[in-house]
Amino acid sequence: MALLLLLSCCAGHVPPSAPPLDRQGVEGILRAIGEEQALVHTVISSGALTLHSKGSSSDATALIVASRDRSRIKIEITHTWGRPLLHILVRDQDLEILSFAEKRLYYGYVGTPGLSRVIPVPLSPELLWSLIRAYPVLVSYHRGVSPAGNRITLLNKDGIRVQVIDLYPVDGLPHRVSYCRQNTRVTFSNYKEEDKVRYAGKIQVDGPDEEVGLVLEISRMTFNRPIPEAIFTMKIPPDFTTEPLDRVQTGY
Repeated sequence: MALLLLLSCCAGHVPPSAPPLDRQGVEGILRAIGEEQALVHTVISSGALTLHSKGSSSDATALIVASRDRSRIKIEITHTWGRPLLHILVRDQDLEILSFAEKRLYYGYVGTPGLSRVIPVPLSPELLWSLIRAYPVLVSYHRGVSPAGNRITLLNKDGIRVQVIDLYPVDGLPHRVSYCRQNTRVTFSNYKEEDKVRYAGKIQVDGPDEEVGLVLEISRMTFNRPIPEAIFTMKIPPDFTTEPLDRVQTGY
């Protein structure tokens, strides 16, 4: 079953019609993506966040502060009328989620199975940083091939797909990126530039069943500004309880 998911993770894509890229073209695009990643060390951004789940949707605002070099991420999600909803803190692999509606602090690590009960889209370090950076992050891979035009597939040592990158046909920028282990797709659009760094003004994350996902539309983006370590802390109200994510019943 797992192998079938890996092999079919991109079945929903419309097959590109352009000729496949040659080896030099594949390597050039992957190198360009890697170079774009290396330009950014810190991110401060804010924007509108829409979460859709099984026919319903909710709107919020998001404030994001992140340091790639120190593996630190802080996300504050607030209702549109100003009430705090979730504070999310990632330090290396450790994860804390403060749920104000439940008056509860969840703790665990990125990828904990119970995480889907609190955040309905699958996460991995690469997928999470792609959302925050507003530009795709490459997973670890053995080689890249182009089975069809405007598409690059990354394979592991066993020849199994780990990531698929669909490109915009005109400028070759990443359009839709599939993270096959999570069976999750991230779409990047409305590209902009800040401090000579490209980023997508709109990022859409679609989970495995396409009924659950989120959209982040960035209104402000700042790169490579100093961020005090004190930012990456969690202030826990005294009446909140704590619960490990691995004990949370899965399913959203």
